[in-house]
Amino acid sequence: MQKSIGLKTLAAELGVDVSTVSRALRDDPRVKLETRRAVQDLAQRYDYRPNAAARALRGGKTGRVAVLLSPPQQRFASPIFLELLSTLDQHLREKGLNLAVFAAREREEEAGIVRQIIEERLADGLILGRTRKHDPRVRLLLDAGLPFVTFGTTDWPDEHPSVEIDYAEAGRIAIRALSETAGTDIQVMSAPEGLNFADNYVRGTLEEAEAQGRPAPRIWRIEMTQSAGQSAAARVLARSHKPAFACIQDSLAFGVFRAAASAGKVVGRDLTIFGGQNFPGSEHTAPPLSTFSTEDDRVAELLSEVTLRHLGCGGSRPETGFERHEIKPKPLLRQSHVFRDAGKGNSAVGSDG
Repeated sequence: MQKSIGLKTLAAELGVDVSTVSRALRDDPRVKLETRRAVQDLAQRYDYRPNAAARALRGGKTGRVAVLLSPPQQRFASPIFLELLSTLDQHLREKGLNLAVFAAREREEEAGIVRQIIEERLADGLILGRTRKHDPRVRLLLDAGLPFVTFGTTDWPDEHPSVEIDYAEAGRIAIRALSETAGTDIQVMSAPEGLNFADNYVRGTLEEAEAQGRPAPRIWRIEMTQSAGQSAAARVLARSHKPAFACIQDSLAFGVFRAAASAGKVVGRDLTIFGGQNFPGSEHTAPPLSTFSTEDDRVAELLSEVTLRHLGCGGSRPETGFERHEIKPKPLLRQSHVFRDAGKGNSAVGSDG
C-alpha cells in the first residue's frame, strides 16, 4: 500500500491540487489550517512516505529547464515559441538536460505557476516571455534566487539576463511603410496595455508619426487573435475611407483581411495592411502581406545560449553584470501596404529584403 501512495493519490482523495498537498505536508502557513490538518491526517493514515529520490532532487538539481507560455496560446499563436521550444530542447538534450513546458490559460495564473516551480523545485532555470510592467513573476524569481532569462524587457534589467526584440523599431517600420501611400487614417493594432513589447510597439508608431508630421494614429489595445483583429477592423471599415492598418502580429492582420472580405472591400484598393512577425502563410494572402520578421531562428538560438550560460553549462558567463541582447526586426515589404493605383509605393512591391 505504501509504495502506491503518492501526492496525486492524496490530492485526488481530498479534492485539492497536488501543490496544495505538498505545501500542507510542509506545514506551509499559506494553506488553510483545516486543509493542512486534513492532508497530514490522511498522509498518516496511509503511512505516506516521500520518495527519497524525489526529496533529494528537490534539494539538488532537477536537470530541467522550464519555459512558461503566456496566454493567449491558441494553436501556438506566435511561431517564435515553436522555434524556441524546438531549438531549446535540442540544445538542452546535448547537455543532458530536459525541457519542461508550462502553459497558463489566464494571465492571472502565471504567478502561481512560477511560485509552484520555485517551491516544488520543478526546474533549475526558467524562461519567461511577454514581460510586463512590475511583473510579479520576475519579482518572485528574483526573491527566490532561481536562475531565469526573460524574452523581453523588465523593470529590473540589471538583475537578470534578457533577450528582446526592438518592438519600438517594429512600430516605426510599419508607419514608414504605410506612409508611402496612406492618407491620414492610420490604425495601430497592438496587444493589451502593460505588456512591454506591445507598449514599445505603440511608442514606436507614435514617434514615427510625429517625426513625419502626421496626425497620431488611432490605437487599438486588443488581444492578438484573428477574431479581435476582425472585430476592430470591421468597426473602422464601416466609417473610414481608405484606412491603413499597422498590426503588431500577423494574426491581427489576418483578421483585417477577413473583415475586408466581409465588407466587400479590397486590400490595395480600399485599405492597406502591415502585419508583424511573419507568420507562416503570410506571403500567400491576396495581396501578399507586408510584415516584419522577428528573426525567430536567431532569437531562439540566442535565448538557448544565454540560458545555458546562465545555468553554468554553456560556456563562460560575463564576469560582471548580466547579458542583455536586442534583436532588430527586419521589414518584409510585399504588397499589402500600398494602394495599387499609387505609383510611388509600387517600387517596394515584392521586396523581401
